[in-house]
Amino acid sequence: MIRAVIIDDEPGSIISLEWEIGRTAEAVEIVGKFNLVEDAVMQMQFLKPDCVFLDISMPGLDGFKFLEQFPNRDFEVIFVTGDAAHAIQAIRERAFDYLLKPVESVDLERALNGIKAKLISKSRRSTFQEITTNPRKVSINTDNQLILIDPEEVIYCESEGSYSLIHTLDAGKLLVSKRLKLLEELFFDFRFHRIHHSYLINLDKVKSYQKSSGKVMLHGGVELPVSRLKKPGFTESLKL
Repeated sequence: MIRAVIIDDEPGSIISLEWEIGRTAEAVEIVGKFNLVEDAVMQMQFLKPDCVFLDISMPGLDGFKFLEQFPNRDFEVIFVTGDAAHAIQAIRERAFDYLLKPVESVDLERALNGIKAKLISKSRRSTFQEITTNPRKVSINTDNQLILIDPEEVIYCESEGSYSLIHTLDAGKLLVSKRLKLLEELFFDFRFHRIHHSYLINLDKVKSYQKSSGKVMLHGGVELPVSRLKKPGFTESLKL
């Protein structure tokens, strides 16, 4: 789950962006919304966001002044502004992305997929030693049992309405009473990626990807489609 903060002096812009995030992305939690930069500065240490959607031109402290308060920031910045003139300075400020208002869903999807890929990479680096010495299992509570699953055994997960099918190497298919969104959150720390509203795949089980057809081939000859909006983040994840 990506923890996000929105900072914009226009309430309507915050509402619009929050709606677009909710419509475009599933694994994003808005943990803070601020009209005043000063208020945001005071709350950042408590909110601990993964990324900040930041307007630039605001009364009082602007977006760039906000970043000056965090010289060693541990969060990514996505500038959201109606003025493209600040793009060069945004790059100098090590912005992760730069979105123009009104925000297009495809641009937002690309940015969030990039954030997710970077968080996964960071998590893998920080926990590499733990994973190699003590492989973790994911526990899934179903209606009447607790299932422990080794992520390395999972090929992909498939949406079945309010349920999901987990396709594994040895145990075949497991039907669990959890939506795919929850499985995406449970496997967040591993190399899994949502390629379609119906499919969550294990990137380590990818055999090939056909750009022309937009289909990915997985272990065992399974072929699945990659949705248009998911392609940028998916191809970026394959590079990790």
